[in-house]
Amino acid sequence: MNDVGDQAIIPLAHIDNYFNLRKVMVADDELKGRSYHEVPSWACHKSVLEIVSGLQPNDLYQKAGIDLSQRHQDILVSTNQCVQLVNMVRKALPFEHLGLVIGKLMTLSHHGQAGIAVMTQDTLADCMKTACRFADRLFPPINFNYESSEEQFRLTMEEHIDLHGLYGFFMEIKVTSFYFILKHLMGQDNEPLLIRFGFPKPIYSDIYKRYFKCPIEFDCARTEIVVDQALANGILPLANRFMAIEAENTLFESLPLNGMTLLPIRLKKLLLKSYGAFPSLENAAKAFGMSGRTLRRKLSEEGCSYQSILNDVRCQLSKDLLNEEDSITEIAFLLGFSDTSAFTKAFRKWTGMSPTEYRRNQQKQSNQSQSA
Repeated sequence: MNDVGDQAIIPLAHIDNYFNLRKVMVADDELKGRSYHEVPSWACHKSVLEIVSGLQPNDLYQKAGIDLSQRHQDILVSTNQCVQLVNMVRKALPFEHLGLVIGKLMTLSHHGQAGIAVMTQDTLADCMKTACRFADRLFPPINFNYESSEEQFRLTMEEHIDLHGLYGFFMEIKVTSFYFILKHLMGQDNEPLLIRFGFPKPIYSDIYKRYFKCPIEFDCARTEIVVDQALANGILPLANRFMAIEAENTLFESLPLNGMTLLPIRLKKLLLKSYGAFPSLENAAKAFGMSGRTLRRKLSEEGCSYQSILNDVRCQLSKDLLNEEDSITEIAFLLGFSDTSAFTKAFRKWTGMSPTEYRRNQQKQSNQSQSA
């Protein structure tokens, strides 16, 4: 693991989502394991902390040494400060299953622009890839990845920066949130095949049955949610790729830009804004006030490259355009390819099918959805 616990890399606005859930219906009944049937009168006005313990989130932030003099959305906190915050909150809210409670409350709508960008993707696979990408950037101490095979796809989560014994707590939040988001997107009748947790079985494991209806395993090599591949590529009812791109751009613009993992996000934002005339690596580097060599090195440190990010943007935009009426020749030109052959070869590498096959498949699924 990297020794970066004191580096400010986590947007405070994201941490705020955990404990300052002002836009989510929260009830003391939920925390105590009882159900509720109507919106409490205080819903949307107070946070979990204020309701249960009378604590103000900002008081805890200051105790953790977080400078609140900046605009809230511009503040980055370190992993160690985040750990300190969580320990104070867990002391104030002595619920063993607090991570499960918070995760269930973190719905798509609670995530703002990130939630919009996720729910307006074309397919469940695209949704999960986008969600992993956002989660990876918003909470760098954990690596989030999307993996796919012929029979299943999986969302994996592994500790990247030492969380000082709180890995299980954060996994409960992330897995529970992803689980209910998946349920919302793929239909309440569908369940993941399996959820694996990369930590020992907790003493309150029976409570997990309230939250998860699929099989669960503990003490695994890593934490992951495994889903049937048959659910991956169906067109979602809210699919709108241009709305997704707009929401993603709005999210990027709202993020503090001096975190160690945000350079790839800045580059993707630049490329999306340059749609139709992508800058070269050298010109992109100039836009960031650095040399091409420095940009290449910094991206390499983040495990990516200019070309890999450009390919992600091209793939994303090509899917959008193939759902419209543009010809494949026009799409190839708009995405900076020398000819349709080069575009077709690249698209097949990205998706496993040709642009024509992809367009035909999308039209077929769209027709099936309309006739259902």
